[in-house]
Amino acid sequence: MSKALQKMDLRAPKTEGRSEIHMETWFTRAHKAAIVLASLSAEAAAEIVDEMSDDELRNFAKAFSELKTVSPQLLEAVAEEFLAAASSPEQTDLSGGSDEARRVLTMMAKEERAERILADMGGGGDSAVWTRVEKVDDEVLAQYVQAQRMPIAATILSKLSYEKTAAVLNLADAEYSQKVLLEVARKKPSSPDAIEAIANVLEEELLKPAPGASAEEEGDEDAPAAAAPKGNAGAKVGEIINYLPGVKRDALLEHFKQIDPEVGAEVRRAVLTFEELYTRMPASGATALLRDLDRDVLLKAIKYGEGNAPETVEFLFGNISKRMVEQYKEELAEMETPSEEDGEGAQREVTTTVRELVAAGEFKLIPLKEPDAEESA
Repeated sequence: MSKALQKMDLRAPKTEGRSEIHMETWFTRAHKAAIVLASLSAEAAAEIVDEMSDDELRNFAKAFSELKTVSPQLLEAVAEEFLAAASSPEQTDLSGGSDEARRVLTMMAKEERAERILADMGGGGDSAVWTRVEKVDDEVLAQYVQAQRMPIAATILSKLSYEKTAAVLNLADAEYSQKVLLEVARKKPSSPDAIEAIANVLEEELLKPAPGASAEEEGDEDAPAAAAPKGNAGAKVGEIINYLPGVKRDALLEHFKQIDPEVGAEVRRAVLTFEELYTRMPASGATALLRDLDRDVLLKAIKYGEGNAPETVEFLFGNISKRMVEQYKEELAEMETPSEEDGEGAQREVTTTVRELVAAGEFKLIPLKEPDAEESA
């Protein structure tokens, strides 16, 4: 571990007459160092911890959480310079385990640092890193991702939520977005070791707080984690571009179709647009959608849809009562057409709600017709 541990004199002579203590065969050097650190006072341990890297501190927390009960006699065997304290009548057993690891670590390290290390442990190693990456400013993250090699950038984006990935790529130029999403669609999932290595680099290069940064500047640690991307690679890319503006989405679909028709078809099947809802939703789906969707969002989506998706507007109006249609039309007549950004944003909220209803089992989407099927029809 840290060079700081090398400063500790572990060669003190054994107490005369004391028998050899059995050392667990599975103990590693990390376990022994963890026992030594945990047996020190908080003040003494803090001086050592200050000189340790996050990786070393993470190793300590992991090793200590794997311990069960460490007796005073075992403490003597591991760190003989603490013999007097460890073998005194007042000395009680030193408990291990995850809860005790949290208590000991928060005594020795600053609260923010301890919580970050423990979050990494509790989330399976690297999951807490991705939760925090989700909170990084879109422009900052876009610049960082574009500075990486393409396979690394693709791995980072594949670990983020679809919406976050889309927000990042919306700030990149079209050529870069095409290349990195094609890499995401074609590449095999990275190994757990590779993902953990990337997460560790992100921790040091992107997430490590600047000196003097406050907890508020680092974001809300209690905010819920974004949904993890699921499904195969092509479907994942399709989900991502669902969140992009229509012009960029359509350009990417055409690019994939030209470069790699198989990937292009896979991506297209995962895309759901407001414009095509009238061909993908059953009548029962329209009823459920109008029931659950926020009225203001619906009106904004429909108002913008009068220009880019009249068939979908007609389909939605055709599945509610005439009285309700009249009310909607009265409100729409008084509305100004929203901007492209606001209109498409409202339409994306509509398709997101549709997906949620499908996931909840309310109805099933009608399969997208393949081009070959359309030509032969």
